[in-house]
Amino acid sequence: MSLPERQASRLAAIAGSSIPLRAASILVALVPFAFGVVRAARTGQDLRYLWVALAALMGAAIPIALGRRRAPRPATSAALAAIALVLSTVFAMLAARLLGTAIGLGMLVVASAFGLCFAVAGLLDLFARAP
Repeated sequence: MSLPERQASRLAAIAGSSIPLRAASILVALVPFAFGVVRAARTGQDLRYLWVALAALMGAAIPIALGRRRAPRPATSAALAAIALVLSTVFAMLAARLLGTAIGLGMLVVASAFGLCFAVAGLLDLFARAP
């Protein structure tokens, strides 16, 4: 087997094995937005959860994007996901506070749930990209 054929078969194997992880990553990342859409549909005008989900996504995207090339090992990926969880939760809480939400347990639960979704999605994405 020639070198290009070996590389093509290796790429096909990598791409084939990462598709379920990428799909799971996307589905997990869509959960906060689905929650926001349901909330907006029920109230008719409350888009706060969508803004909070967007802020949480941005918070999780920072460490995942910066560490994507440095995360070939599972321990590094787990550390990046932990940082993404903290940053995503903080961004979500800041967005909720800017939108007028009172500081309390409800805000912490929603922010941390959104942060957890995006941290897990980032971790799955890092695993999907690992060689």
